[in-house]
Amino acid sequence: MRTVWVEVTDELREALMLVRHGTVLVWRRARRSEAGEGVISAAIAVLVMAFLGAAMWIAFNGTMHSAQSKVDTNVNSIGSGGGTTGGASAGGTGLP
Repeated sequence: MRTVWVEVTDELREALMLVRHGTVLVWRRARRSEAGEGVISAAIAVLVMAFLGAAMWIAFNGTMHSAQSKVDTNVNSIGSGGGTTGGASAGGTGLP
């Protein structure tokens, strides 16, 4: 004949095992549901960086074309000798 203490201990042991098993299942399900979060975040970061790079390239390209045209204008005016004495017109006004 089993004592009450042994039966209560067995019941508690079984309840603990069920709780532990349920916790493991919930933890695995939560981990599985967030498995793609890092990949998605990395993809968004890559897209943002690509758009920023494209915008920077467009701005840089426009600036360089503008600077190149100003340099060409000034070099041609220096080479033509059509300026005032001392090359005062070679510097330009700084306006586009």
